[in-house]
Parts: sequence; C-alpha cells; structure tokens
Amino acid sequence: MKVKRVKYFFNHWKLGTHLVFRTKRFGVNNKWWSTYDAMFGWSNWKRFYSLILIRPMIENIKFMKLRAGTMAHFLTDEDYKLVYNEEK
Repeated sequence: MKVKRVKYFFNHWKLGTHLVFRTKRFGVNNKWWSTYDAMFGWSNWKRFYSLILIRPMIENIKFMKLRAGTMAHFLTDEDYKLVYNEEK
C-alpha cells in the first residue's frame, strides 16, 4: 500500500507542492506560468515565514487533506482512499 502512495506522490508532485506550500500559481492547472492566482495562495514572505516556523507548514499538510478530498474535490474517491486509506 505504501508503494502505491509513493507512486501517487511522484505522479502528482506538483499538486502536493501547491497544497503544502500554498503557492499562488504553481498548482493552478499545474502550470507555474498561469496568470490566475490560486484561491489559497500565500505571498512569498508568508511562505518563507512558514518554512522557518515549520508549524504553519504542518497545518497546511493537515488542511491539504480537507481541501483535496472534501472541499475542492481535487482527488477522486479512489485516489482519496489510496492516499489517506479511508473513505471521504
């Protein structure tokens, strides 16, 4: 099961990076050159500050599960069960 999770991460690393670090444009359509800002994106100084403190980044990881699975439905039901090992 963990091998499938690792494979999923490597296939969808752009989305994970966008959700954990709250980038403004990298995760939107998975293109860093997108002209539309993401709804949950942070400014550069706030992302840098969250890396120094680490706690905001851990909260982003927890919030990622909520955004990816239930609020914005980034993940399908099968992918959600694969990644989080539970039903939506």
